[in-house]
Amino acid sequence: MKEKTDISEILERKAERRRSLARLPYEEKVEIVRRLQELSREIKESRDENEGLRRMRKTAEGR
Repeated sequence: MKEKTDISEILERKAERRRSLARLPYEEKVEIVRRLQELSREIKESRDENEGLRRMRKTAEGR
């Protein structure tokens, strides 16, 4: 039987991270959001490119 993991330390670290983010100036929070949006855009573009390549390979292989 699997032992239950004590997650109290993890939860405390998450709470501390939320508190530290809450203390940031508004401008820094906006910059974080902008960076996350850019990363999201890059991931989506990469995923779209990979999907296009997969379709081309399937077509070339006659699938």
